[in-house]
Amino acid sequence: MSSDPRQTVLISFLQYPPGQVRWAMKQMGIVPRKLKHHALTRKGNLTFYKMLGTGGGYGYSHKPDFHTYALLTVWKNPGDAREFEKSSDLMQRFRNHTREIYSSLLHPLQSRGKWSNREPFQPATPISGNPLLVVLTRATLKMRYYIPFWKRVGGVSKSLEEASGLLFTKGVGEWPWIMQATFSVWQSAEHMQEFAHKKGTRHREAIDTTRKKNGFREELYARFQPLETAGTWKGSDPVGEALTKHASPDHIS
Repeated sequence: MSSDPRQTVLISFLQYPPGQVRWAMKQMGIVPRKLKHHALTRKGNLTFYKMLGTGGGYGYSHKPDFHTYALLTVWKNPGDAREFEKSSDLMQRFRNHTREIYSSLLHPLQSRGKWSNREPFQPATPISGNPLLVVLTRATLKMRYYIPFWKRVGGVSKSLEEASGLLFTKGVGEWPWIMQATFSVWQSAEHMQEFAHKKGTRHREAIDTTRKKNGFREELYARFQPLETAGTWKGSDPVGEALTKHASPDHIS
């Protein structure tokens, strides 16, 4: 087990076959209670957690993807995160019902804003030699702005198909249409900035317009360094090849 004391984020994308959709939906209410119990009884090693739904396609759609969910957990160190991913009863239950699980272990690099009135991520110095970048953006929309926002976001999925340097992405959220987050993995910060901040893109337009109109009730923006991956997404590991030469000696796979 690693002695690295830095806070570590584990995000697992859970894909279910058609016969398990009802079970998957129930977990949105059950899992947070289980994790709350874990956080209270395991010496505080689990500091933050969210069970998330996803949108259709890349996730930037007003239509939910009832076959895919995500679990985000934040741990005091990578050893605790690895132990949870490999050995916890909860992850084993997911394995018994899913057709695929794709997990990523991350170290926070930058974070501003709040999530559920908390600042969940504690940035640390990056490990040198690893240029890959993970970005998580999260916002709670004010009710009167969610229709105009989603009309603009409709073109983001198409623009992502053409984004250079994008290795993996999925839109997630706690509540459809209102509480939304985007998770993306890039070959470098330069690739991410070219897509996210280029003038005229649907992504930039949707965020800038909503922010200008004060349409967000809560916002969070965070960057991470990916350390390890485990499992598959649609039959392959979309980040693993790029990460192999940078990964730490201990893997969660």
